[in-house]
Amino acid sequence: MGVILENKLLKVANEAVVYGAETSDRVGRSVSVYIKKDVKAARKLIETTSGVNERSYRIEDECLKILGLHQPVAKDFRLASSILRTAIELERINILSAYIARYAIDSQDSVIPPHIEFMSQTVQEMIKDGLGALMNRDIQLLKRSTKNYLQLQEFYNQLYESQKDFIESSGNLLLVARNLLSMGHHVLGMDDRIAYMIVGKRVIHHKVFYSVLMK
Repeated sequence: MGVILENKLLKVANEAVVYGAETSDRVGRSVSVYIKKDVKAARKLIETTSGVNERSYRIEDECLKILGLHQPVAKDFRLASSILRTAIELERINILSAYIARYAIDSQDSVIPPHIEFMSQTVQEMIKDGLGALMNRDIQLLKRSTKNYLQLQEFYNQLYESQKDFIESSGNLLLVARNLLSMGHHVLGMDDRIAYMIVGKRVIHHKVFYSVLMK
């Protein structure tokens, strides 16, 4: 039974990594279509969101079966819980990517500052490092993923300060930036459960988060 459980966990973990890579790619593409005002590509990304997120539902279902039917011990329980939370957060990030693509359809923003691309790249790196930490129980990758949220916030603040007058007359730019910042929040939620898997503590709202992961 232990081998069966281990194989099932490995299979669903690999599925989460594939889903995460696809999610990361869609974050980049949503920002790209917004910048280019590519309405056709934006509509395609929006239309495919539901299909892509079917993967999340399959992962969640498998995790719940593992938790409900196999009575995993603490280590395996934490891994299944981490995969489940990861799938949920990735699903929400995909939805936010669809929102960004939607803004491309009616965008009147003439100049898009580079901060938007920087934020997109940072979110993608956070996802990549979080998934690496999940698969390898790597606290250093987890640390890098969480620390990058500070950089994401800094890009957002710089954007707001440099484009304050423009933002007040155009809602889309600020909405895109806020959605990217929200994606960072969702990665932190994913990281919190992965940290629980590695160190046995929920750390995002704990002193360990500040003393270990954010320094």
